[in-house]
Formats: sequence, structure tokens, C-alpha cells
Amino acid sequence: MNGGCYMNIETFQRNLPPPTHIDISYPRDNRHIIVTWNEVKNPDKHILNKKIISVNYNVYKGLTQNGIFYKLNNQPLSTNRFEDYDVSRNPQVQNWYKVSTVYKSEDTYIEGALSQPVCFQVHNTDRWFLKMNERNLWILKNTGMLFDLYTRKYDGERCPQCYDPIRGRAGSNDCAVCYGTGFVGGYDPAFQLYVRLKPAQQSLDVSNQMYVNNTSPGAWTISDTQIKNRDILISPVGTIYQVINSMINQAGGYLFHQEMNLKVYDPNDAIYDMKRTTLYPRL
Repeated sequence: MNGGCYMNIETFQRNLPPPTHIDISYPRDNRHIIVTWNEVKNPDKHILNKKIISVNYNVYKGLTQNGIFYKLNNQPLSTNRFEDYDVSRNPQVQNWYKVSTVYKSEDTYIEGALSQPVCFQVHNTDRWFLKMNERNLWILKNTGMLFDLYTRKYDGERCPQCYDPIRGRAGSNDCAVCYGTGFVGGYDPAFQLYVRLKPAQQSLDVSNQMYVNNTSPGAWTISDTQIKNRDILISPVGTIYQVINSMINQAGGYLFHQEMNLKVYDPNDAIYDMKRTTLYPRL
């Protein structure tokens, strides 16, 4: 979800007011959400001793009202409209949006305060669907554990330590700056969620002319989290897992739960030094 840097300087002035009248619509195709807001007029004055050339906007999205929000647009928007195509059709998913005003000067963007969060959620009154989700959540809460979910970065600031511009990727999986992703920080904190682990499947692989005993535990959770391959999960005791195979299970046209295989990181891997933040449950 994170957008990249769009100028050498980016200044945040939270005393500058955000756009108003944030509105969300959901077209009949059920494939995307349209976010609109009132245009902010060019103040025609200097801000931080910089003459304002134009007024632009940033749109942020979160999965909870008080959780972490991520910027959706790579460049500041010139119009008061944004279409979000990364939308879950699961009625249990909440889509929260915030919008900020971005004033453009000759050499920088000055971003103001974020608007109050506005929510859109697909409502479903199907009793069978709701009952099945209630059952799955009960199982997870009683037999699973709360894991921290961190989503892998696919854009943002390139890693100054190991990024290879010729190959277009990170040069080292052990990099302490990007952790093999090619982008500074490596992963974005998302939220906590209940996950139930399955017994590890053990197999023998021939590697470097020797036998290595590999373990690949399985896991499942509620589908509305939309965990993707190469995201990471951190257990309550600090063990870090990489998602290597994820699949959404459906029944009757509804998304119910997500199955995945996990790879356990070696305790000496650089990823254990990754900066972490306090996360809160999604459900």
C-alpha cells in the first residue's frame, strides 16, 4: 500500500486543515471503491515561506479505525477522486479511508493533517455465512494464537545498502536495512490476528550434496486478512515465519478461511533485528 517518495523534501504541517466531506461509493460491479472529497482551493499565499503552486491530495487506507493507515497513491493526486481496486468482497472486511491536503511549492510538498476516518463495509445478512464465520472465529480464539502480521514492501525508498539497479532487486537476503526486499524497512506493520498452526510437514531435500531436514508448518486464519505470499507472521514468543504458500478457501460463493504454509526463519537471521511496533487485533 505504501507509495514512494515523490520529492527530495516532504514536510508535514498537521495544523493545515484536511479536505472535508469525504464520501465513499461502491459501484455495482463490486470490484472497487470510489473515494471523493471537497476540493481545497489554492490559498494563494505562502506556507513556510514557500509560494504554493497547486493543491494536491493523498489518500490513506486502514483495516481498523484506530490502526495503521497506509498511503495508496504513489504521487500526490491532482483531482478530488480516487478509485481503490484492492477491495475485499468479504462482508467482514472494513475499509477505512483518510485524505490529506498536499500543497505543492517549487521544491517540496507540504502535507497537512489527515481527515477523520470514513468507513465502508460490504454488508451481508446471509445467516449461514455469518454462522460459519462465527464458528471459525470461535475455533481460532480458543485454539489459535495472536500473531503480528507484517506485509512485505513492494515499493518505497530503495535500499541504499544492497539494491542492485541492474537486476532490479535486492542483492542480499541478509541485508539489515531491507531484509531481502530491496526497500528500506522491508515490511510494513499491519495488525494482530488469530492464527491456528498445524503440525509441521517434515521432508528431506538434497542440498549441496547433503541431506537437510526441512520443516514447513501449516496454518489457517479468517480469510478477510488477505495474507499474501512473502508476508511475515510473528508469534507471541517472537518466532518469525514467512508465508510461502497461501490460498483462500471458498464455499457457496463466500470467502471463509485462508490456508498457508510457513517457513521458520533461522534465529540468527537479520530479520529478527527488524524494528517492530505495537499492533492491535483485527478481530
